[in-house]
Amino acid sequence: MKEDNRATETPMSDEELIRRAQKGDYESYQAVVLKLKDKAYHIAFSYLQNESNSMDAVSDAVVKAMLHLKKLKEPKFFSTWFIRIVINECKIQLRKQKNAIKNANSLYHTALPVSFHDEVMDLEHTLARLPAMERLLVKMRYYLGYSFEEIAEATELPLGTVKSKVYATLRHLRVKLEVK
Repeated sequence: MKEDNRATETPMSDEELIRRAQKGDYESYQAVVLKLKDKAYHIAFSYLQNESNSMDAVSDAVVKAMLHLKKLKEPKFFSTWFIRIVINECKIQLRKQKNAIKNANSLYHTALPVSFHDEVMDLEHTLARLPAMERLLVKMRYYLGYSFEEIAEATELPLGTVKSKVYATLRHLRVKLEVK
């Protein structure tokens, strides 16, 4: 009887999975994208503030990344590259829908569970009122744990700009939350 060696195999790195995907192994591509789907959705939701639009942006990004995967020169940067595509898809949606943020904010507030503590609700409410880019930077840094360097690369902003925007937004949030 032949043994199944899959249980003893070491899992492939994301870099190796992307190399395989670039050669046409779409199961490898799927494995890497599944690891990033939650982060990608959170980033899209930070931008768009709407569940459906966020899922559309991530879905569009998955397709675009797959179509252009062979153009990625360094597989180790797939995650950052993919998140940049997600952000670009969000920007495209925002351009198509001039009032998307205004309308999405009202949907966002009704979607908050009643069981949230008042402080968390105040923070979420205040974050939702921030401009999309500021909200994205804060959520990438403090909700998703990205480094400033990763955020700068994903958003195509200079590192100093990312840091100053994050710190300025935090000061703004502190003032807003202290008043409440």
